[in-house]
Amino acid sequence: MRGIVSAVLVAALAVAVPAAVQSSDAWNVATGAVTVHCPLTVGGSFDAKTSRIEGQLTATPTSPTSLGGQLAVDLSTLDTGIDMRNTHMRERYLEVEKGPGFAKAVLSTVTLDRSPVAFSGTTKFTAELAVHGVSKAVTGEARLQPTAAGTRVEATFPVHLPDYLIEKPRYLGMGVKDDVQVKVTFDATRGPGVR
Repeated sequence: MRGIVSAVLVAALAVAVPAAVQSSDAWNVATGAVTVHCPLTVGGSFDAKTSRIEGQLTATPTSPTSLGGQLAVDLSTLDTGIDMRNTHMRERYLEVEKGPGFAKAVLSTVTLDRSPVAFSGTTKFTAELAVHGVSKAVTGEARLQPTAAGTRVEATFPVHLPDYLIEKPRYLGMGVKDDVQVKVTFDATRGPGVR
């Protein structure tokens, strides 16, 4: 059950790329990882992790702080380190078998406080997170660091599970708290934007 809550959070991260975006400033996800930190109602915590993240973010020419594109996370691959918890999280709470709106978490409509082009440092951001068939706004911080191939991004944001209509994960009197913390890290390579 705790794993399910983590997965919901993680579902934390997928988006649809608008076809209208035309720019050469695009970042394609090469490698990455998502960690959902899940505090427990009785104390302690656990993490749900996956490296199955993909997508592209593209600078919008008319608004340099807005990014089109998507980051998608395969929630069926979230791993908490315990098989039974993984099964409960994926099947009962995240309900990944219901289809694309449940099997993936999508982050989209990203807006930064600073233009990401040639920027190095930490900036706040807002975005839309779609998980469990529900889309809600999230806010967080992103650290951008230029690399030889593109940019390394580390972003963190909180997720309030009840916002996504996920049943409270509970087992033998223990459960996951309503608020989890999502951390997304990925290396993005520069490439042509969506046309």
